[in-house]
Amino acid sequence: MRYLRQLVFEKIGPKRQEMLANSKVSIVGLGALGSIVADMLVRAGVGKVVLFDRDFVELSNLQRQSLYSEEDLNEPKVFAAENRLRKINSSIDIKSFFVDLDYDNSSLLRSDIILDCTDNFYTRFLVNDYAVKNNVPWIYAAVIGTTGTTFNVLPGNTCLGCIVKEPTALLGTCDTEGIINTIPHAIASIQVTEAIKILTKQPSNKFLVHYDLWENKLTKIKVAKNPDCKPCNGVFQYLSGQKHAKIAKFCGSSSYQFRISSVDVEKLSKKISKLGNVAITPYCVLFKDMIIFKSGRVVIKADSEDKAKTIFTRYLT
Repeated sequence: MRYLRQLVFEKIGPKRQEMLANSKVSIVGLGALGSIVADMLVRAGVGKVVLFDRDFVELSNLQRQSLYSEEDLNEPKVFAAENRLRKINSSIDIKSFFVDLDYDNSSLLRSDIILDCTDNFYTRFLVNDYAVKNNVPWIYAAVIGTTGTTFNVLPGNTCLGCIVKEPTALLGTCDTEGIINTIPHAIASIQVTEAIKILTKQPSNKFLVHYDLWENKLTKIKVAKNPDCKPCNGVFQYLSGQKHAKIAKFCGSSSYQFRISSVDVEKLSKKISKLGNVAITPYCVLFKDMIIFKSGRVVIKADSEDKAKTIFTRYLT
């Protein structure tokens, strides 16, 4: 029996295993954290898993994103992950969305719990807005270097907006600070365990947890609601589009994302084919260092944001 070892664990058992089988989980981001989280949840028998990611598998990802292999290079992470997860557990209902999660498609997050495995605070604040407004539990998680953080955001309790201010400057990323491949596994293990507790209606951690794997030091921080928190007071700036991100850099890669209006693929292909080879896939147009999606999302590989802007202006304005 697939879940036998889990069933005999006293905190799970047949009744709670059935609760997992009837649960739906949204995983936002399929990088270092998300790929591991998805693997664990599918193996644990969560019945429905919804995957969100906007990026492709790159060679540098393989150091820490253990769900992928060299065969997946240059493939969208959501599709590579779905293919692998189906081979792990064919009984799970898996849906994949190769999208940039934003205010105009946030309804796709509808589920019993949302797991944040992203690399940017814009998406995290968007998830926080959605979860607070719709009374959905979610778990914030982040990793960098040898450290990681998790925090359970439960309906009516302290939310991310209570404890984290919107960054006013660029923060450290895997590009600038590096990361060892053990810390995503450690934090993903905590995040998935907390998700299982919440899905099976058991007490979960109420503290913000910070773990330094190199120093083997775990710190629990008590946090409180902020009476001036905008989401807790019904002000959802990210969900309403007021904080819409025009340019975003993907952590762990040299890719920048822009947005234009929806794309007429055939017309665009004819226009830029005069300038070089164009490849058309079911979901995008590939041209030089650009990936142009039908939805109007444009991903450009460049050494800097200025160079990405130059390429964008040259071909798409």
